[in-house]
Amino acid sequence: MLKINRIFKHNQELKPLLDEAYDRQQLQQLWSAVAPELSKLSQVLAVEDGILTIAAHSGAVASKIRLLETGLMQRIRDFCQNSQKIKGLNLSAIKVKVQVKSQPKPRQKRIQSPSDQALNTLQACADQIENPALEAALRHFIDRQRDS
Repeated sequence: MLKINRIFKHNQELKPLLDEAYDRQQLQQLWSAVAPELSKLSQVLAVEDGILTIAAHSGAVASKIRLLETGLMQRIRDFCQNSQKIKGLNLSAIKVKVQVKSQPKPRQKRIQSPSDQALNTLQACADQIENPALEAALRHFIDRQRDS
């Protein structure tokens, strides 16, 4: 990691990227300090022209941020006044964008068919059961497993 930082610091074309990454990290830390419950469900995208842009993971989170905007702005101002790192940040608004994180569908586990030995054991149990409904269900299950 240190080698990468040195490369970025000493290369004039890459240094702006390092500075932007550092600024974004500082803004994310600010957001986490000001709105810890919301920072788990959102992240800072950018600050442009005094507008803090936040990416919310859902529409509900975006709505909550919009409803709390006035209080959040006051908390940000208070935090910036007390902070050594983010003193000159002058924000006028918070803009929220919804960016739903896609989640892959969970793979369904395929259940293995019972072995012939298991089916024979179930058949023997079905022969001994006195409950006609349970016996019928077992025989139906066994027949379906042998047909497939």
